Amino acid sequence: MSSIRDIALKAGVGIGTVSRALNGTGYIAEDTKKKILNAARELDYKPNDPVRSLYRNRSAIVGIVVPDIEHPFFTGLLKHVEQELFQYGYRCMVCDITGKERRELEFLEMLQQDVMDGLIICVDPLAGVDIESIRKPLVCIERKWSENIPLIHSNHIKGGELAAGLLKDAGCRRVLQFAPVGAEKDPFMNRHSTFRRIMEESGIEVLQANILSNRMGYEYDGQYVKQFSDLIEKADGIFAPDLVAAGCLKEAVEHGRKVPEELKIVTYDAMPLTRLVNPTLTGVAQDVLRLARVAVDTIMKIINGNSSVDCDLTIDVSFQKGGTV
Repeated sequence: MSSIRDIALKAGVGIGTVSRALNGTGYIAEDTKKKILNAARELDYKPNDPVRSLYRNRSAIVGIVVPDIEHPFFTGLLKHVEQELFQYGYRCMVCDITGKERRELEFLEMLQQDVMDGLIICVDPLAGVDIESIRKPLVCIERKWSENIPLIHSNHIKGGELAAGLLKDAGCRRVLQFAPVGAEKDPFMNRHSTFRRIMEESGIEVLQANILSNRMGYEYDGQYVKQFSDLIEKADGIFAPDLVAAGCLKEAVEHGRKVPEELKIVTYDAMPLTRLVNPTLTGVAQDVLRLARVAVDTIMKIINGNSSVDCDLTIDVSFQKGGTV
């Protein structure tokens, strides 16, 4: 079994540096940290987590609460969060609130009771939750809970601009936007307000289809698209998240509409499934790996007592070329 001494020899650093890198304590240059973690992987290093956790008076567990584990965005996010936590010697405990939103409270209670060392939140707070009373490490992804809780989110203003530009330049005159309701303070709403503003300033009519911010998944989104088949028929452009965009593509094809000749579709998130449909979906891609990495790095800094943590971290988005515009 490999030891931290073996890792130190392979990486060409001191044992103390290896210990800080594996435990997430103290400052280490990013290149040095990568070298140490790569050496640990190559040597198949297995930390003695139970012993180490008892010694440090920690659980070595970070929880994450998501709206729906089945949703492609959160499936990808969970994959990367788990992998990033593993690099710190931590494990991930997952809470899916689909149909059981009170589980969010259970995870908050577990955090307060030291069952876990920190919590990453991807849902809105339940009514009645006393956010200011939570004195444990907490990080939010795409949901704003408080000015004092670190928030990691994509650059949705840029995302809205990219989506609007695609449909505007394609000559669309009546676009249908699928947007959440009940999440006006959350950063992802910026893509929708930006999109609408640019469309209206350009004299383009915007039709609106509202969805619930914490409701998603294959079944929900599939049924939801059917409810707006009349609006899909009226529109010559659509802006929607991945599953809804894929559903709109299916609905349009079934009704004999040609994509992109008669109907342009721009997706948001651009997870791998959007490249499996025909034609592939043109869209705005969120950097899910980067979102996960920054969230984990931030929660680990808080766990390790770093008080100088940025409370608003923005991750860039990019254009995904496809065949629907």
